[in-house]
Amino acid sequence: MQCKNHPDREAVYYCTSCNAPLCSDCAEEVRPGEYACFQCAMLQTVSTVGSSIVERKERVAEKKRRKNKPWGPFQYFLVVSSVLILSMWGVILFGGKPAPEQTAAMIDKSKAGRVLLFLVNGSIKRFAHYERNQYPEHLRDLVPKYLQLKKKQLSFLENLSYSRDPDPNVGYRLSLAHVKKGEMKITLTAGGVKYSLPAGEGT
Repeated sequence: MQCKNHPDREAVYYCTSCNAPLCSDCAEEVRPGEYACFQCAMLQTVSTVGSSIVERKERVAEKKRRKNKPWGPFQYFLVVSSVLILSMWGVILFGGKPAPEQTAAMIDKSKAGRVLLFLVNGSIKRFAHYERNQYPEHLRDLVPKYLQLKKKQLSFLENLSYSRDPDPNVGYRLSLAHVKKGEMKITLTAGGVKYSLPAGEGT
């Protein structure tokens, strides 16, 4: 059986989701001993992120109910964000590569918000997949091959904080450069999502 992406290579793994034959370069290890193709691995990552956001929303809602207080803007934001993230990735993964104007529209709506954060994170993962598991030195290295931005939109990247990390389990750190008071800071890495309070707001 030959790799679905490289007909000249023999398949050594099979995607646990779609059962596609994969060579060693195309197989993504999603769990120890389990491999998936790039699209299925990305979908699992997005599903995990969406689940984490929903679970966090549910915990916050439970605390609010105990205190007999109504939902605030932050709880509604979590619900809307999770729906937007999952919908956006569904289009990107299964609907083909978005046209430049579609990407531009998403960026214009999100500005420096969390939708932009997850959009750029997906571009970093595509970069690593096709660039021999290397991560970009700067976010602008993603443009235009992995992230379609117009010249006037490049300034949006300045609202994100990005750095490479020598730890292979971390790989890189991507977060919003500025987080509003009271909001959780989301840091995206190659190993997953980390939540923390902004500096100076305690634990």
